[in-house]
Amino acid sequence: MLSNGRGNRIMPGKWSQYRFYARDARFRPYMPQTALLNQQTLSSYLGRFGSVYVKPNLQHTGKGVMKAWRQNNRYHYVFVRGKVQSFETVQEMYRHMRRRFGSKPHIVQKTIDLAKVGGRRYDIRVMMLRGGTGAWTYCGMLAKVAGQGSIVTNVRRGGGYAITVDQALSRSLNLSTDQIQAMKSRLIRLSHAICSRFNSYKYTSQIGIDFAMDSSGRLWIIEVNFDFPSHDLFALLKDKTFYWKIKRTVRAYRSRGKKRR
Repeated sequence: MLSNGRGNRIMPGKWSQYRFYARDARFRPYMPQTALLNQQTLSSYLGRFGSVYVKPNLQHTGKGVMKAWRQNNRYHYVFVRGKVQSFETVQEMYRHMRRRFGSKPHIVQKTIDLAKVGGRRYDIRVMMLRGGTGAWTYCGMLAKVAGQGSIVTNVRRGGGYAITVDQALSRSLNLSTDQIQAMKSRLIRLSHAICSRFNSYKYTSQIGIDFAMDSSGRLWIIEVNFDFPSHDLFALLKDKTFYWKIKRTVRAYRSRGKKRR
């Protein structure tokens, strides 16, 4: 259990975080529809959306993620880059899933038709850190492009790569320079608001926010990562400006802590 510093106990995980942000009208339009996984919610979501993601409630970095879909009156699912499993009914598929991951809680989430770079899906990571004053500081953003045949954009797990957000938005949605700058400013504003809201959830000094653009250009919030989001992702970019800013900001925050002791 987590504590928000006010004596309230909060169940950790993706489901708790989804409900926490979806209660706020500022963020609700950006949240893909999500539910706790059971046979009923899986059947309902596949009936409504045709395709869903099933994710472990307590795991991150793309581990254990599955994609399920309905096609030609059959039901299918696949792990990150594994073999597609096919079934006659939702009930059969759900039982097979449960045999794979047991009773551990999972969420089911509407699939977003992500924008693509070179035919591969991508999402956007925005890194926010507390600096020397303790205030949240924007430290950089990049696009994580999925590996060939992967259902996740996690670079390490899915075999993908990182590029700049400018490159991703230009190549996938053909946005102009001014449109790209406007979107980046929007991402930074939204990230500050997310971090401000997060202060009521749990105290942390580092947050990596995963956003997604769909094929129509709509912006979505995918996940708010607060368990030591990767710094090394930013070292994959040719320009290391963001990476070194992250390292300087971490040092400034740690120095602040030492001075206060």
